[in-house]
Amino acid sequence: MTLLVTGPARTAVVALPAEPASVSVARHWATDLLTRWGVSADDLDAARLVISELAANTVRYGHAGMTIRLLQQANWLYLCVTDSGAPVAAHRPVIPQEVAERGRGLAIVEALAETIEVTREPDGWRVGAVLRLATAGKQAAPSAAVA
Repeated sequence: MTLLVTGPARTAVVALPAEPASVSVARHWATDLLTRWGVSADDLDAARLVISELAANTVRYGHAGMTIRLLQQANWLYLCVTDSGAPVAAHRPVIPQEVAERGRGLAIVEALAETIEVTREPDGWRVGAVLRLATAGKQAAPSAAVA
């Protein structure tokens, strides 16, 4: 996915094993990074929830590893989780949580995001979401084109 807006961009990438403990690591990594980037508390809450849901889905349904990419440009934030490595033969156990909270991951992401894109890759899946940040000036909406 490419954001087609002008101005400087900030990017960051982290690779993690697709295991339950990595969901918390991903959330903390994104929180620390986005705080340093000056993202507001409300926008940070939305981004943290999107990263948590995408990472949890990767742990539950994906391959052995995950790569998380963040790109912030103007008032747009692109969050992407890609799984890779050996496929998991069967679904992993659910990350401990209340039963009522399961099964809403992508619905939550869709509710928060301007766009969401799920793409089959040669080694796994890529799920990207674009969030509009309220803390920056208005820009034209980003394209959902894949780069």
